[in-house]
Amino acid sequence: MTQPTTPISRRSILRTGAGAALAVPFAGSLLTSCSIKSSNAAPANKAVTVTSYGGSYNDQLTKTILKPFEKKTGIRSTLLANTSLAALKTQVQSGDVQWDLVELTAPEYVQAVKEGLLEKFDYGIISDKGLPSYAKAEYGIKYLSFLFVMAWDQKHIPDAQAPKNWAQFFDQGRYPTKRSVYGQLSDSSVLEAARLAEGVPFDKIYPLDVDAALRYLAQHPGRDKLIYHTANQEPVQQLTSGEVTLSTSFNNRINAARKDGARLNFTSSNAVLAGDYFVVPKGARNKEAAFRLMNFMSNDADAGADFDQTTNLTLANTPALAKLPAAVADTLPTSPKMADSILVRDDTWWAENLKATEQRFKLWQAGS
Repeated sequence: MTQPTTPISRRSILRTGAGAALAVPFAGSLLTSCSIKSSNAAPANKAVTVTSYGGSYNDQLTKTILKPFEKKTGIRSTLLANTSLAALKTQVQSGDVQWDLVELTAPEYVQAVKEGLLEKFDYGIISDKGLPSYAKAEYGIKYLSFLFVMAWDQKHIPDAQAPKNWAQFFDQGRYPTKRSVYGQLSDSSVLEAARLAEGVPFDKIYPLDVDAALRYLAQHPGRDKLIYHTANQEPVQQLTSGEVTLSTSFNNRINAARKDGARLNFTSSNAVLAGDYFVVPKGARNKEAAFRLMNFMSNDADAGADFDQTTNLTLANTPALAKLPAAVADTLPTSPKMADSILVRDDTWWAENLKATEQRFKLWQAGS
């Protein structure tokens, strides 16, 4: 059984990156049965039900990938915003699988493989010609890459005074205000940010010293100066409403808010590169349609280039990168020009340590 998270050096992913991918994390949980049933009304493999993380990202995914795919193949897509490993597991174990293509974080992907929850990908239907080497796995495709970044409200923090690294981001003397950070760790890199703020170099971040990271956060900025968000769109809402002036977020979410007129900004310097998988639950009713969608997503150059430009994320679609202007390609999460200024998240470490680290983080949040 192929483990998708075979250790990949940050150099190799960024070089491949002449193509890589992006992602956007999460949320959700419960099934939305009414929206699911609409897709099931179509004949088998004439529709595909996809789950992701909602908000601006779902709008972008629909515009750049799902609609062009439907136009080209006639296969209709229903996109939900409640992706969840727990719900996927419940569906598979109950034998009532309603999703066909599900977005998971890299650690969740490894867990799902170990528990036997996934269909093996059919590379007879999915051409791997457009896939970067790091993206192809036996039970899924690491279909996009994204950056975990520090973001700010420009109305209160002009760009010239914005944090340039994580030490400045957490410096309570520099910014005597609260910060919003992601409250779960499956896709969040707040602990890595704390270690980077301490001055730990990129190549010494893993294995992650969780206790040291939590000690740093307790002192900088202090437990009472942190608030937590649980959904990807939440920090944008917190920043634009004035609830906070600093937050962790993902590069595509802040870019989308800026395009809508929000006075927010972020820096890619000291960002953390990570990615999400698309998988097919075992017993999915429309798995052939799901594989055809993955083939389109991985190989259609025009759709992939539109996705990259619209989201500022890197889709695992190498032909698309050749169609991008340099000014766009250089800003993507996997741009080789960023190789020296960003950390590549260690999926293998997180797959082995996610559960224990999340428990430790929750206890720390509670004051332990």
